[in-house]
Amino acid sequence: MMKRNQILVLIVMVIILIGGGVWYLQSVQQPPPKTLIDIRIDPGQGVPSTLLLIAKEQGYFAQHGLNVTFIGSQAANLATQNLLDHKNDFGYINEYSLSEPQLYNKKLRVIGTLSESDTNSIVGRKDRGIFQIPDLEGKKIGVTKGNIPEYFLDRFFVLNGLSLRNTTVTYFLPAELVDAIVNGDIDAAVSFEPYVYQMRQKLGGNAIVWPANLGQHAHFSLVSNEITVKGHPEIVEAVLSSVLEAETYVNSHPEEAKRVAQKQTKFDDQYMEQDWQNHHFSVGLSQSLITSMEDETRWRVRRNLTDATDIPDFSKYISPDILYRLKPSAVTLIR
Repeated sequence: MMKRNQILVLIVMVIILIGGGVWYLQSVQQPPPKTLIDIRIDPGQGVPSTLLLIAKEQGYFAQHGLNVTFIGSQAANLATQNLLDHKNDFGYINEYSLSEPQLYNKKLRVIGTLSESDTNSIVGRKDRGIFQIPDLEGKKIGVTKGNIPEYFLDRFFVLNGLSLRNTTVTYFLPAELVDAIVNGDIDAAVSFEPYVYQMRQKLGGNAIVWPANLGQHAHFSLVSNEITVKGHPEIVEAVLSSVLEAETYVNSHPEEAKRVAQKQTKFDDQYMEQDWQNHHFSVGLSQSLITSMEDETRWRVRRNLTDATDIPDFSKYISPDILYRLKPSAVTLIR
């Protein structure tokens, strides 16, 4: 009996020693938790920001070693200035804002477009005799001065063979346009989401709507300053890797992705169903980004919205190397 007890004690001791040895080896081999790098991103506003929202919500930034704080701003010019002042590390800006003349020769760099979006529309009032596109000619149309909807208004008229010479164009801030068309101060309005949705809701059956982009997408892109891009390529790579994972998530879980965007934007179900179709969420850098910036700059020159007369080389605004290394098919620039 004594011998059997001794054997049992020995077995228990061996088990304890083996278990302790395994724990020790695992603790030695397991590296200490990695310290996350703190960065600040201005994610922009609305549904175009979906990939950034998902990258944070799903923990992709953290998995790539980043502790991301979202710092929003109310306007694109503030977002770009915060990048230039190094208050933020990355901003989310469309190509129209990035091609502003005030930014010529500034050290901002696009590292990847995350959404190509068609959110600009022309809304007309049927009770003002607007049923077909030619009916817009000669009417009173509201738009925001010097903003991208005004560019799309000019382009829409040209592509449809219409003239603005007999048309009265009046200027309002984006939010003011909603009341202006609802109250009948104007016959039609050119704006972007969510203001177009608000106009349609309030006008009901009296609204007639045409897409204004006509094949030219708005490119919402991640932008950084040159110091970050050149001095910290590992951070740029971590950010791009995170949004590439978010892209995969959107493609495989579209309804879940929509709910993530809706939770952040607080838009209702009806708006989300309508606006979600306006965006193509994909990480890339395309030649159409540069083409759009050039076309929008030529329009500014024609409209005397800038003292500049030359079109900058916008390819210098783009840093494609890291995205090309991560996903070569995503970069379709003419190089």
